[in-house]
Amino acid sequence: MGDALLGHPMATDATEQLARDVESLLDSEHGELLLSVGDFVRLRIKRWALIFFAGMMVGYPTAGHVLSWMLNQTQLIPDEASIVILQPLEVVIIQLRLAAHLAVALVFLTVIVEAALLAAKNEELKAKLQGVEFSQLSSLSSVVLALLCSLGLATAGIWYVIDFLLPLLLDYLQADAASIGVTTTWQLSAWIGFIAGLCLGATIGFQVPLITLIALRGGLVTRQELSQYRKHLWFAGFCAGAVLSPPDPLSMFLVSGPMLILFEVSLIIDRILP
Repeated sequence: MGDALLGHPMATDATEQLARDVESLLDSEHGELLLSVGDFVRLRIKRWALIFFAGMMVGYPTAGHVLSWMLNQTQLIPDEASIVILQPLEVVIIQLRLAAHLAVALVFLTVIVEAALLAAKNEELKAKLQGVEFSQLSSLSSVVLALLCSLGLATAGIWYVIDFLLPLLLDYLQADAASIGVTTTWQLSAWIGFIAGLCLGATIGFQVPLITLIALRGGLVTRQELSQYRKHLWFAGFCAGAVLSPPDPLSMFLVSGPMLILFEVSLIIDRILP
């Protein structure tokens, strides 16, 4: 029956039309961009894997110190809540998860730096900057600037989570449990996973203005295209917030909201700066 469907004239025409559409897409400017992105990923996938494993090796012992520090932060544990361990290997599993979060953040930071280096080498961008005072900036300077901005944005994201978002959410969750007469006792792995997920989400989400400016200044997109697809980008931002945040609507909005605000701020910065 499957062979009969494949041999049907309508199915054949649809297949040929799809093949023509794919070919036309690959021949277009956006198709060349997709192919270049694919080449960019293939050439660097081994390097990213090595960085990930190095992050795991460094992150595992570091995770123990981070875990001790988090348990001593009074604003992260409401007054009537308690943290318990339910499994013998729970602390080891938590350290592995925290190390994985660090490794992912390092890989993401590496991708941003390499993208900034490619944008700095863009010939069209260099031609636009001829005669401008900052046109003599080397590629190394651009990479260092992108690295510093990325680290600053990541620090701002973690500060937002630790000092503002988490105390608000944890107090809300504890009060919600107390309102129905339930004692608030959180498993250590769930509590750490909730915090680590929000920190990782904020670390990546706060890179939105840097990514947007690199894409704009590197010639990948134009401001008009971003404005035209603003609704789609906002929807993608909420989807990213749902992926990066713990599985509850409040966390999703509190993670995706700053991302969308920073996206609009980056468009304003691109319009103001030469």
